[in-house]
Amino acid sequence: MAGHEDPETGLVNVMHWMYARGLVQVRGGNASIVNRGRGVVYITPTGVPRPLITRGDIALISLEDGSVIRGSPSSEWRMHLAIYRRVEEALSIVHAHPPYTIAADLAGAKLDPKILAEASYTIKCIATIPQLTPGTWELANTVAETLEETNCNAAVLKGHGAVAYSDKTIYHALEAIEALEELAKITIIATNKGTDGWRV
Repeated sequence: MAGHEDPETGLVNVMHWMYARGLVQVRGGNASIVNRGRGVVYITPTGVPRPLITRGDIALISLEDGSVIRGSPSSEWRMHLAIYRRVEEALSIVHAHPPYTIAADLAGAKLDPKILAEASYTIKCIATIPQLTPGTWELANTVAETLEETNCNAAVLKGHGAVAYSDKTIYHALEAIEALEELAKITIIATNKGTDGWRV
């Protein structure tokens, strides 16, 4: 199982940090940790303000069929399950709504992890997912299949956000999201200098 602490603590920490860093809105984004031995997924809740999430809010669902064991899982539980089912190495997942990443994608900017050291260490490659309805099996299966086929550990969901998984801890998955957002911000700055529209 990912992490050196209990899953609830790791997920609470990650959601608090993501909100503080502006990577999610007050009720946006989600994260999860799978215990493949037990066949369960720990996942952040729906509806709870991100800076107020506690260990007791963390939901638990079945990896096999998605049935709820406890709590009220995120509306994106399908995407987490689909990734865990198709990508065997995935042990933790973070889904965020990073603004620079969304903006760079909508502007058609190419996000290349190789141009930034931190991104190249944490992101194998970045997949692109077309705009699909959040919380649906269509989105979930498209994301999971694309990550499996491309062997990428991060994806940009057009007009929606980003998702990253790690074969290590939940903090490694968060690190990939942070690196992606930093890469997007630097890419935008490098290609749009000043307000006069001059481009390098």
